[in-house]
Amino acid sequence: MPTLVSLRAFEAVARHRSFRKAADEICVTHAAVSHQVKALETSIGVKLLERTSRSVELTPAGEQYYPPIREHIQGIVKATRRIQTPEEPDVLLVQSYASFNTMWLQPRLAEFLQDNPDTRVRIVSTFEDGDYDMHRFDVGVFNAPPFDKRFDYSPLFETDIYPVCAPEALNSSNGGILLEELSNFLLLSIPNTWNEPDDWDCWLDAAGLDRGTMKFGSIFDNYPLVREAVLNNHGISVARAPFCARDLERGRLVRPFDISVPEPGRWYLAMQKERAPNPKLDTFVAWLFEQIEADPTMRFFNA
Repeated sequence: MPTLVSLRAFEAVARHRSFRKAADEICVTHAAVSHQVKALETSIGVKLLERTSRSVELTPAGEQYYPPIREHIQGIVKATRRIQTPEEPDVLLVQSYASFNTMWLQPRLAEFLQDNPDTRVRIVSTFEDGDYDMHRFDVGVFNAPPFDKRFDYSPLFETDIYPVCAPEALNSSNGGILLEELSNFLLLSIPNTWNEPDDWDCWLDAAGLDRGTMKFGSIFDNYPLVREAVLNNHGISVARAPFCARDLERGRLVRPFDISVPEPGRWYLAMQKERAPNPKLDTFVAWLFEQIEADPTMRFFNA
């Protein structure tokens, strides 16, 4: 059996595609991470990584080895968290992305809790598609196609996307931005998931603009992070309509163009198939659908 230390080092390097970032995460030196990965390759007799002066790539064997190693390491982390902070009884566990939780659900949750004082809700945020924890999950909201047989999926909503920027960006262009001027700005983004088209590609195609003429800036892990960069006038990003509505209403963000396109993916509600009857959970789900129906930026759809 390889050592857990060497597996942890390999998992971090494979995930970040970087020895430096892996070393920062694990809080050891770059040399220590390199030594552990080399020791792992030696112990199993298989080369897992291709190293160059500028990049780290997985070999075919590494591509095969990485997913189950990551799954089991994450399982150890989650199991440890569960015994450190055991869940309280009668608390609804609601899991979704940080963007949905912080930019849409949280501002509305106080109303639900006020109307249902006997119900307690714990919000669990994830930054990756499919990063479910069965023991920390009563209901989930995910922009991901139904793929996990442990859950029942219900169509929830679809929405539109469009560029947003800080008001200061408009001032720098005499009060507005022409389509042909977009190439003068840094375009910020997050990686696309589930093989869906890239947000910027979808919008640029609709606007009739050539991606090759654009200047792309930083890539962020999630929408709350890119939102902060846009608020600080570090560039322009594509936003989901429900998640930027409050910022637009309050003037913190503006839409430099009127063009919008459908979001590449759709949103689903997921619940465990094997679950005990829970009236409080049923009440929360019904409230969630009511909130979505009342939101003009969201649309129901049929699967």
